[in-house]
Amino acid sequence: MFARTSWYAALVLAVSLAGRAAGQAPAPDLRALSLRSLRAGRTIRISGREIGTITGPVAGVRDGALWLGAEPAARSVPLAGIDSVWVARGHPGTGALIGTLIGAVVAVAVMSGSSCDWSDSACITGVSLAGTGIMLGGTLVGVAIGSGARSWQLRYP
Repeated sequence: MFARTSWYAALVLAVSLAGRAAGQAPAPDLRALSLRSLRAGRTIRISGREIGTITGPVAGVRDGALWLGAEPAARSVPLAGIDSVWVARGHPGTGALIGTLIGAVVAVAVMSGSSCDWSDSACITGVSLAGTGIMLGGTLVGVAIGSGARSWQLRYP
């Protein structure tokens, strides 16, 4: 989080200094650059004194305003009124890891009750497939839960 914000600040500073050295107008502010870099459809939360706190998907940035929501009912928020921008982030990787571990524990518990003779390959294959299926099921459930669990990452300031 800190590294990305520092990178944006360094970029704005470099562009601003280069523009001044060449006699050009100053570069756009960090808020505009940060919002323009968001892809359409990404869920964000913005706040400001005049607008309060608003959460919704990004429709775009144009005409000095941020557009939230789906077209044609998108809501316009002036860039100057935005004090902070937070980006929603899911956790499917963490959910997959935890789901796989829980699935492995359940699979071991289920397989511990079955006994196969070493010469019975059909039994061994069946128990192995059942264990693998339980682990994959745990992984899928973990991904679903992790994707739904959102946290917010500060994007601006």
